[in-house]
Amino acid sequence: MSFELKIRDAITPQGQRLAIVPIAGRLDSIVTMDVRNKIQQIVDFGYPNLLLNLGQVTSFDSSGIGVLVSTMRKCKAAGGYMAICRSPDVVTIALEACGMEPLFPSFDDEETAIANFPA
Repeated sequence: MSFELKIRDAITPQGQRLAIVPIAGRLDSIVTMDVRNKIQQIVDFGYPNLLLNLGQVTSFDSSGIGVLVSTMRKCKAAGGYMAICRSPDVVTIALEACGMEPLFPSFDDEETAIANFPA
């Protein structure tokens, strides 16, 4: 299965460049490897700061949590930061169930997330 990511560029109030990565549909074991590879390409292309917009995610499991953890690590290794926004219930419930919700800075919308990205 091929997974397509269409990123948008944004600048934080502190002048940092970041990529907004909308993820739609499945974020589970069916697409995990493809999503990880695409995100690695984004970081390698020069975007250490990522905002994952999860508003259109319809399926999420432990593999999706693994994608979030690996993405956060990739961003930190590149000197950047990762946040999520618009998490649907399926994501929020999974993160709460495994006690990982506090690890991921989460915002209601893209505008708030961009405005609150750390310097």
